[in-house]
Amino acid sequence: MAKKSNEYLDVSPFKIIETGFHKDRARVSESIFSLGNEYAGIRGFFEEGYSGESLQGSYFNGIYEYALKETENAYKGIVKRTHFTINSVNWVKCKILVGDEVLDLNTASIDAFHRELDMQSGLYQRSFIWHTKLGNLKICFKRLMSMMNCHEMLQQITFESDKSIPVYVSFHLDSNVLHWGKDCYWKKEEELIENEQYGIYVSTLTTHQSLFSLMQLDSEIQPFNSYTLDKEVVVEYEFIVDRKIEFTRYVINICDKLHSNTYSKLKLQAQQELNHFVQKGYTELLKENQEYYQVVWDKSDIKIVGDEKNQQGIRYCIFQLEQTYHGYAKDNNIGAKGLTGEAYSGHAFWDSETYCLPFYLFSNQEASKNLLMFRYNTLEEAKKRAIELDCEGACFPIATRNGKEGCNLWQHASLQFQPSTGVVYAIMHYMNLYEDKEFMQQYGLEIIIEVCKFLLTRGQYNSDHSGFGYFGVMGPDEFQMMVNQNTYTNFMAKKTFDYLLDLIQSHDYDVASMLKKCGCRASFINELKEASQKMILLYDDETKLFEQHEGFFKLPHVDVNQIPTSDFPLYSHWSYDRIYRNDMIKQPDVLMFMFLFSSDFTFEQKLKNYEFYEPKCIHESSLSPSIHSIFACELGKYDEALKFFEFSTRLDLDDYNCNTCEGIHTTSIAAAWMNIVYGFGGLRSDRATLQLAPTILPTWQEYSFKLVVHGSRLEVRVTQEYVELALHGMPIELKIYDKDIRLVDTYKIERQ
Repeated sequence: MAKKSNEYLDVSPFKIIETGFHKDRARVSESIFSLGNEYAGIRGFFEEGYSGESLQGSYFNGIYEYALKETENAYKGIVKRTHFTINSVNWVKCKILVGDEVLDLNTASIDAFHRELDMQSGLYQRSFIWHTKLGNLKICFKRLMSMMNCHEMLQQITFESDKSIPVYVSFHLDSNVLHWGKDCYWKKEEELIENEQYGIYVSTLTTHQSLFSLMQLDSEIQPFNSYTLDKEVVVEYEFIVDRKIEFTRYVINICDKLHSNTYSKLKLQAQQELNHFVQKGYTELLKENQEYYQVVWDKSDIKIVGDEKNQQGIRYCIFQLEQTYHGYAKDNNIGAKGLTGEAYSGHAFWDSETYCLPFYLFSNQEASKNLLMFRYNTLEEAKKRAIELDCEGACFPIATRNGKEGCNLWQHASLQFQPSTGVVYAIMHYMNLYEDKEFMQQYGLEIIIEVCKFLLTRGQYNSDHSGFGYFGVMGPDEFQMMVNQNTYTNFMAKKTFDYLLDLIQSHDYDVASMLKKCGCRASFINELKEASQKMILLYDDETKLFEQHEGFFKLPHVDVNQIPTSDFPLYSHWSYDRIYRNDMIKQPDVLMFMFLFSSDFTFEQKLKNYEFYEPKCIHESSLSPSIHSIFACELGKYDEALKFFEFSTRLDLDDYNCNTCEGIHTTSIAAAWMNIVYGFGGLRSDRATLQLAPTILPTWQEYSFKLVVHGSRLEVRVTQEYVELALHGMPIELKIYDKDIRLVDTYKIERQ
């Protein structure tokens, strides 16, 4: 693997720390030090302004816009108008002056720079000493976003000096924000200055969503002026710093995604919430967040003894997963960058169901169900998309924020069906753990039937009708397009067909009425059976290899280890067509379906396919390393497992892909969690009975992870000598090292 880490952060078990200002990593740090609470997110940019490279981003989950113009003369099936999460109100903006000097860390003389993110509270703080012409001024910034009352957001700024220094500070709520530094998608509705509260009410240009932002400032210093500008409100202060001077800004941000409330109603709600927030104060908010994260770590913490860097890395992954999504609202999903950047337009991909869902399945049933309900609630859009592709049923989009296809690259939007099969896989996975028959009857069955209808009409028989499969597709490996019989696509389609057929055979559900609701023809079930039986799967019994797609074995070879680091990311340095004409793999394709349905394959099959495909993978997708590490663990290749694990768990902290500046890799972070639990822990959950087969690296003394299983809390502790299971709650059935057990409280077994 040609990629290298770019380390500059201190190692700490529950904190992310930057000691000294690393100007060359400024935008990377903005991503890493992002805060979020699912409802909203804000990058770790400098609120006082910064003339160096920066992406000043503030985002709200579900607030999005359409491109201002449609693509002209677009062919049928090609997206005419994209949509994307937009940059929203900058609620931390301020300006700081001493005399005629404006604070700007790109040009100012500073030292003692320190910033940290506390993963036990969500508190972000930054401090430094500014050497001005009038004296030295110590400034400390703090930010905090409530994890429980997600409208509540707080900023605190303190000034200290050992001599009298005159300071000017202005606090702003500013909606003149630019998406990718180009366009502003907000228009002014109202501005407010009333009873020491300051607010702006704005709406989006095309989706007509609205945002009410209201703030109140608490300080011993009184403002000398306040005023409104277009989409901005400003409060100004002048004072002498000869002791500690503190300002606390309380902010309430309320989104109206459906634009269904009046200004007066939102104003009243915001004022009531802000009054309560100010009364609660900073200390109580911090305490609430500490209690919230204590629960998170109690049920989801992963401990590694003997590896401080990866201990920090995996906790950062869990922390960011919780910030990004925890089931706060039923219409939210998980964007590829979470709420930390504008890359990928804030879209959710098939990663939500295949990579992110497992973390929530084993920690938060409501959150995992809400992820599935997002797909059900956008099923009508998926059905419209199928029609655009000249098919029946439902085709879930490759990239979306609102259920519509948001990707205008036809080779992805029209050729990739991982989202549709991924949604059905997620339902299988959810049902394995929760046996939620009510969900299946009311929602799951309809999704499965509509996806089957799409896959049946999108697939085709070969010329002699001996085989059924998919022509002109793109699998998970996005370096191969318009291929025939991509084995991942075919395999997952067969699994989807078979799952519906099994549900019919079980007689547990009223399938007949749902088939009628979905308008299925009388021959539908027989057509499914025949397509499944004749599905083309490119497998060689002698070599045990699955061919990724027709002709893959004959493609020109590229030695991925000879590609210079300066060429990454490849999409930015190689021509598009150059990427497509060789056997280099972007991310696991064959290995991906072998992971999802691990129990279907033998050790030998996994070994042969791993050894064939791993050297060809360039890991240009952040989703890739963890899957390879999971395989390496199972196959006893511990050096490779560690290499890939370090890549995945510290992908953003050490900027392996040289693109953390665009935002963190949220779904890769979820994959890093899987790396521990499914990789080293050997968890397999593709069957109704959970399986565990823990391994441990020679350099680790021990590790442990926690799962919520059928409502009970299971802790798995692995040492060099033994595995210990501790259960809190009702007994569960599971398999460990191929031994069936009924776990009641604790169980100890020698490690194999």
